Amino acid sequence: VESTQSTGDLPVFGRIDVNPERVKEMRKRAKEVMNHQIKTAEQKKLFKDTEKQEAVKFEVDMLSRAKTETRDDCYRKYLIRKSVQENLEKSWTTQHQLKMSRDHAELTHRRKPVDSSRPMG
Repeated sequence: VESTQSTGDLPVFGRIDVNPERVKEMRKRAKEVMNHQIKTAEQKKLFKDTEKQEAVKFEVDMLSRAKTETRDDCYRKYLIRKSVQENLEKSWTTQHQLKMSRDHAELTHRRKPVDSSRPMG
């Protein structure tokens, strides 16, 4: 109780803070901290946006590459199927011509008159 009476009506704690220059300095620091926090928040947002844009770009590139690979793969398969079909058609044509040739040879052989002067067997 005596300590309160000896100092008067002034508060015991915070006497230094009452100084106007100290208050001005504290406000300045608070403003700097606030500005730093705002700047940090903006940097984080910018970083996050940039990161998201890069992820989207990566996905777009990946999808584009997959689309191109799929198209190329389909085209290669088409070429293989076309080649197989052409080879089959050539084979069928060759087999058909060979069959026709053999049928014609057999028919010609059957039509030949049998030579009766030749002994059989």
